[in-house]
Amino acid sequence: MTDQTDLQTDFIGDDVIPHAAEPTEKKRVLIVDDDEDFAASLAGLLELEGYQAIIAHDPPSAQRALALHLPAVTLVDVRLGVGNGVELVRAFRQQSPDLICLMVTAYASVETAVEALQAGAYDYLCKPFHSADLLATLERCFERTRLMEEKRLVAERLGQMQRIEAMGQLTGGIAHDFNNILAVLLGNLRWLQEHVQTEPQLAQMVDDALEAVKAGTELTSRLLNFGRREGGDTARVDLGEALPDLMRVLRRTLDDKIGLSLELADDLHEVEVQPAQLETSLLNLALNARDAMPDGGLLRFEACNFVVRPDDARVASGLLPGQYVVISVIDTGHGMPLAVRRRALEPLFTTKAAGKGSGLGLPMVDGFVRQSGGRLGISSNPDEGTRINLYLPRAVQSRP
Repeated sequence: MTDQTDLQTDFIGDDVIPHAAEPTEKKRVLIVDDDEDFAASLAGLLELEGYQAIIAHDPPSAQRALALHLPAVTLVDVRLGVGNGVELVRAFRQQSPDLICLMVTAYASVETAVEALQAGAYDYLCKPFHSADLLATLERCFERTRLMEEKRLVAERLGQMQRIEAMGQLTGGIAHDFNNILAVLLGNLRWLQEHVQTEPQLAQMVDDALEAVKAGTELTSRLLNFGRREGGDTARVDLGEALPDLMRVLRRTLDDKIGLSLELADDLHEVEVQPAQLETSLLNLALNARDAMPDGGLLRFEACNFVVRPDDARVASGLLPGQYVVISVIDTGHGMPLAVRRRALEPLFTTKAAGKGSGLGLPMVDGFVRQSGGRLGISSNPDEGTRINLYLPRAVQSRP
């Protein structure tokens, strides 16, 4: 059964969201100092405070360590036995523009400080320094890193939403014209249907053509909904009734090699959504999961109540604090590497072969969830399957 500890890490859009129950990765700091004893002592202090310290004693090894470990902050001594700390900071900034560099020296001067800042150093510490001052400075550096990352993610999300809106306008125009064509086909086929009843073979062909027109109409409806901010009519949905009905449909649709299961939490809250879009979204996710398991596997649907608190990391990605119902679609397929996960919600992005996928499925599901006031999360690794979490707000409780 899904509960809050199962939702430890997922992607909300492009963002990695760690749950509080999951141990977070240590903050990495690169120490560059030719004094081996001082560097080891400083590294020991930082390790005790929960940091991961990497040590280098000269510029070449420091640049290799930067490329290998990707630290967020580096402490660089101004005077190195081989090379110059200020020049190393300048090289660091070219190698990794987001790296935060702190200069450390026992020979402080205004000229050196100005030169270091001009080279791209963020701050300046003079030996000997109190450990409290160092730790406070490091916390300020990592807070700056966090804010820079949030700004980058917001900019990426804004760009993605603008692309989705543009795609919505384009697909809406195409769908409108296509609907006009389908209307002509539908009218003519219905006329034919009335006049070929005495010829079973022709009648069957007309019925097949009408089914194709119906499928085309459903497709244009999905395209018209894509990218829209406004939704259609919503209704309160009891997932305890809706999801078992969906399972019956999926058992007839999916390959016999795919096992299907459903687990619902007790006292599951209702959600207020567009029922047809909810069903279409879950069918879409099920078909994606089927494609990820060409040799068979297990597809699980789970649903549970979930509370997002103000200090939850998911809030940074736009999931407002409050009560939600989380619908999880979990497969045992080939999973997604990080590069694919980060692009999974981009319109027209697909890893499927030509003609096998449009790249609109997940963006459409994401659009539906956002219209409903929620967010979509992705948790996946290569060869470990994929979990898609739909965070849907709890329906407003009716007043007694």
